[in-house]
Amino acid sequence: MFDIAAASKLRDKYTHFRILVIGRANAGKTTLLKRVCNTTENHASTMIKGRIWSETVTVIIRGIHDINRPFSFASNPKFIFHDSPGFETGDEAQLKTVQEFIEKCAGATEVDNQLHAIWFCFTPDVSRFLFDLEMDFFNQERAGKAPVIAVFTKFDDFITQVFDMDLDNDENCTAAEQKLAELRAPLFKCKFPPRAGVYLEDMHNDGAHQEQVTQLIEKTAGSLDNLALELFNWVVSFIYFDSSAKMDASKLSLK
Repeated sequence: MFDIAAASKLRDKYTHFRILVIGRANAGKTTLLKRVCNTTENHASTMIKGRIWSETVTVIIRGIHDINRPFSFASNPKFIFHDSPGFETGDEAQLKTVQEFIEKCAGATEVDNQLHAIWFCFTPDVSRFLFDLEMDFFNQERAGKAPVIAVFTKFDDFITQVFDMDLDNDENCTAAEQKLAELRAPLFKCKFPPRAGVYLEDMHNDGAHQEQVTQLIEKTAGSLDNLALELFNWVVSFIYFDSSAKMDASKLSLK
């Protein structure tokens, strides 16, 4: 049961929950974050040279790709996101940038400045499921305690890739799940694998996303240590229960 008194105490203690979102081009990160934050906003607040600006989410995620520039939605400033492109280009400098960012956050002494979780978004492709630098990321030890959740987006597209005309819809869905489990197996055998994984599909459909968002939230919560879990639960409660606490974008404090 949601504890209003406990949420109030947490509000006084913490500012936000920080998530790094890594993903390939067209991985559906924009839609994912808007669903998680329960918003239809097309603009987010971001920090540029010490000042807060309003920018379209599409530009932040698809155009800017500055991992050191935090952003949040005005309807829920408690989730602070950082975006990084995926490693499909084979650019080792991009991997190094991500590793350095994680290390910097791990060295932060204040909870608010630490990185609390990483959502690594994959777009399942039967022809090239994992790239070399993605495997490198999960085979090299990462600084800090932020768990990585593997988010397999656009599962509906993957079903189309492996669709068999001799099977009905349910059988094709089951076959796709089995194929994806087979393809993702090497990822979870890495030295430092994702703590959990979730499949997402049809996230553009207003009637289909809520259960999947709940699953992502539960998987993330189940991967956190006690302090981060306390903070995460508070932020989630802010989204779905505490509409009275929503803030104007001009009052945000992005750090």
